[in-house]
Amino acid sequence: MRTEKDLTETLRAAADHAPDPGGLLAGVEGQRRRRRRRRTRGLAVATAVTAVIAAGTVMAANGRQAAAPPLAARFFPQATAVPLERAWPQAVVTMPAVRADGLRRVPVTALDAARILAVAGPKADTIRAIEVFDTTTRMFREITDISVPPGMRTYRPQPPALDGLNLAWHVNAVRKDGTEVREIWTVPLAGGKPRQVAAMTGEHLRIERIALDGDRIIWSERTGGVWWMPLAGGAPMRIPGGEGLHLVKWPWASDVADGEERSQTRVVNLSTDYPSTKDVVAPLDALSLHCGPSWCQGVRGGRTYLQNIDGSAAAEPQGLGLVLRLGDYPPLDRFVVTGRAVYDVATGTLATFDRPGIWWGNFMSAEPSTTMYWSERGDEYRVLNLAAVPPAQ
Repeated sequence: MRTEKDLTETLRAAADHAPDPGGLLAGVEGQRRRRRRRRTRGLAVATAVTAVIAAGTVMAANGRQAAAPPLAARFFPQATAVPLERAWPQAVVTMPAVRADGLRRVPVTALDAARILAVAGPKADTIRAIEVFDTTTRMFREITDISVPPGMRTYRPQPPALDGLNLAWHVNAVRKDGTEVREIWTVPLAGGKPRQVAAMTGEHLRIERIALDGDRIIWSERTGGVWWMPLAGGAPMRIPGGEGLHLVKWPWASDVADGEERSQTRVVNLSTDYPSTKDVVAPLDALSLHCGPSWCQGVRGGRTYLQNIDGSAAAEPQGLGLVLRLGDYPPLDRFVVTGRAVYDVATGTLATFDRPGIWWGNFMSAEPSTTMYWSERGDEYRVLNLAAVPPAQ
């Protein structure tokens, strides 16, 4: 049986870290990077993707043995590696990196096929504005600015979460008297003045991920547990059935925290008063397996490993290399991102890219980001918008 030690050695052997960017990304990603023990870049991408269907004995990650899934549960088409701009030309755009006032922008995630959410700030560890970039008109619209309230010694807004109507973010702050506080703010996606929903001390200092659900804010904490609060403000309340769980993407939660190397054993839907649970069924040698609503990704035999929650549609895309961050599930429950390629599980497309720029990233989103970006020059990004990739036919 392969162990977590095997995984560690595999990652050390495969790691080829990209240079750390300066400025805003270095500060905010530094916060997220400290919550992770590993970040790896993909191995050299081969010219084909071969589907390897899992067979034989499998086991639920919690230790219960289960029957092998049907071999024909899902077919992964073979695909020849295609350069990114040729595979999805409509999904690759350029975006200005510096505002007229000198604040440096960083892409966060895609709102849709034509709009990208971005944040901007003057230096490391700062977000001072939130914007939307229209890739058709190449114009920016500012949603809101973020100012530091009086009486704060440090003030570090974290990347925002969003739904179709609102944005929300939490702030790691320390008051001048030394009191640690976690603030939660919201603003309409259409724009306006941000409104403070909460300022919490004591029990709720370890917020790890937040989400929006209509008229309420949802978050989970590093010590485990999923909470909610009305968007209008109020007292924190526990989500029924969320004890010991960590938010993945509302309403889905996991028994493993973001960035942990151990494999996930459960995916829980918390949208009702009676949460429904799916056990993760996986081979014994699948390591660091983390799941979204349907797809899981991890490491097996030194390669990226994919499967459905129930163990079906298992595959090891040959030559793809290792995923960027342990603990993430495939963005949009469809794409697998490595350091030099993106694999589309819906079509079997393997889109490859060179990284000629100074640095690159996709670490700013509260959920696995639907954008990747490169800085080829100091004043411009090249951005891949996964929301602009055509749907599978």
